[in-house]
Formats: sequence, C-alpha cells, structure tokens
Amino acid sequence: MVLVLLVGAAVGLATWLVVGSPFAKKPVSRADIEHTVAQRPRGHVQVVLCNEEVLPGQKVRPGGPQTWTCDTYIGPSKADAQNGPSYRVIVSGGQIESIRRVPTH
Repeated sequence: MVLVLLVGAAVGLATWLVVGSPFAKKPVSRADIEHTVAQRPRGHVQVVLCNEEVLPGQKVRPGGPQTWTCDTYIGPSKADAQNGPSYRVIVSGGQIESIRRVPTH
C-alpha cells in the first residue's frame, strides 16, 4: 500500500516537473527589457536604463499593460558614452508587446 502511494507521488511529481516547468510563462523582468532594447540602436551600446512609468493615484491592474521608458547610452567605452535614443516599451500578458522610439528626454 505504501509502495503504491510512493510510486504515485513520484509519477505525479515527475509529470508536474516535465509538463509544468517548460510551459510556465515567466513575467518579463527589467533585465529582459534592457537586453531587448540594447539590440535596437546602431553603435556600441554601453548601458540601457529602464524605468516603469507609474502615475500617482492610478490603481495598478494585475495582468494589465505596463509602460516602461528606456534610455540608451552609446559609445566606445562607458566613460565616453553619450545619450542614445530613448524607447517606450509596452509589456502585457507577460511578454513585450511593442518597442517604439520616443524623443530623448
């Protein structure tokens, strides 16, 4: 009886690990957004800094779209990096929906 329970638990755990893990969607992180934006501009991107836009007084809806603003710095070295283009990134449903270039601020 105990052996049947142990085998059943092992099969259930193995199924959960095999089926659940590869198909689980991880939310997009700041690092994921910065890495994606760094591939956009031409030139040697030294740094990408992204901040989520949050308006005071507005309620944040879980699973709703998030807006990020990302600034790039381009140059031959970090010491010589100059302002590059800025981007607005829309994240929805755990993935990046759009990346649009905006005026540098």
